[in-house]
Amino acid sequence: MNGEDAVRTECTGAWAERMRRHLATPHLLPLRPGTALEDIGLNARPAMDEARGYLADITQDEEGLRGSTVLVVEGTPLLPFLMARRGAQVTVSTRSTRYAVFLREYAKKRRAEASVTILKGPFEVAAPAGPFDLVLGSAALYTPTVEATLEGLLGLTKTELHLFWPESAPPQIRFLAAQWPTVHGAPYVDPPYAASLARVLESLGYGFSTSYTEVGEPAIYPTIGDAVADCAARMGGVDSRGEGHLRRALRTALTMYPEGLRFRGTYLRAHFVIDAPE
Repeated sequence: MNGEDAVRTECTGAWAERMRRHLATPHLLPLRPGTALEDIGLNARPAMDEARGYLADITQDEEGLRGSTVLVVEGTPLLPFLMARRGAQVTVSTRSTRYAVFLREYAKKRRAEASVTILKGPFEVAAPAGPFDLVLGSAALYTPTVEATLEGLLGLTKTELHLFWPESAPPQIRFLAAQWPTVHGAPYVDPPYAASLARVLESLGYGFSTSYTEVGEPAIYPTIGDAVADCAARMGGVDSRGEGHLRRALRTALTMYPEGLRFRGTYLRAHFVIDAPE
């Protein structure tokens, strides 16, 4: 094994080991949108603000997406519709039946069925419609097999693969990690963060650029009960004692904003842009 192979094996192996430990903890994968799907119909502004933030990172040009084809893997719920409004033809792949139903109903409501296509399954189900000008594939990286996943995503990409990945734990995750030992009797294992992803990309020889944005926690709750239910689900389910602990802890961790209850604090979100192979 030469030096480059050794570095690649070390970097992808470290990612795999950390991600396996993260995925083995009793919690739900962090694929939820920035606000509960049920709440978007009542107040779409927080989810729209989050989608605008992602879109601003992808392109500052109002005409930059016109005529483009885009694949979004999971992702924030209103981003595909903002991109379609900019003139893109968007395909969304999702493993979640609930998310697929929401997106299809929203597309119908917005009369966007001709420009936003929803596919149920892993990102590979979009292969017959590809390759795409742009691919947003962050959610697919919640896997130990990062090298094969990146190769698969880039195989569907004509120009750029965009990956949004936290540089540090978001406020909600910091809160949950602090509750883990009391509720579950074991420490929470963080996923690999952006520095690890950068090392993986470098070891695989991909050309990429990175930028960082400081953002607030996107999770918004109408009531403390909604926050308890969501955090309990994110911890893989808790008993009545654990639910009581969460409720007490959340009362001091959340702040009321005009749009609802939110965790205080910010985190750095990295944006990787990877060139498609020629």
